[in-house]
Amino acid sequence: IAYLNYSRHKKKGRVPVIATQREQSLPGSILAVLTSNTQQNNAIIRTSIKNGERVPVTFLYLGERVSNRKPEVFRLTSPHLDDPQAKEDLGRANHLAQEAKTPSLFVYRHKELNAVQHVWQVVHPADMIIAAESVPELTGVKPDQIRYEETDAGKIAHVLKTW
Repeated sequence: IAYLNYSRHKKKGRVPVIATQREQSLPGSILAVLTSNTQQNNAIIRTSIKNGERVPVTFLYLGERVSNRKPEVFRLTSPHLDDPQAKEDLGRANHLAQEAKTPSLFVYRHKELNAVQHVWQVVHPADMIIAAESVPELTGVKPDQIRYEETDAGKIAHVLKTW
C-alpha cells in the first residue's frame, strides 16, 4: 500500500516528505522559506534547487496554526500533516530535489515572530530565498546583501550572508 501511495504521488509531481521540527547547522547552504499565503513558493523551490547544485537546501515551511483534528491519546502528531498546502509544497520540493539529486532537509514551523530568524541563526545559510514581500518581516536577520530576482510568479529575494 505504501509503495502504491508513493507511486501515485510521484506521478503527480510530489513525493511525501517527513518534515521535522528540528533544524541543523549547514554553513554555506541555502535556506528556502515557503509560506502558506504566497504565490512564489514554486519559484522559490525551483530557484533554490537550481542555485543549490551540490549544496544542501533546507526548506522551511511557515504554516498557519489551524487544525480541526481532535487530540487523541497515544497518538503522535506532526503539524505539517494537518496542513494540506504544506504537504503539497513540501512534496513538490522533495520531488524536484530528488530529481536534481540535491541534498535537502525539510523543517515545518508555525508562522510566528522570529521563526525565520531562529532557523537562519542555526542553519547559517549563505543564501536565504524568500518572497520579496516577506523581507520587511525579517526582524533580527542581519544580511550582508539582499538581491532581488524577478520570476514568472513574482519577485523573490536572496538574503546573502557570509558567516
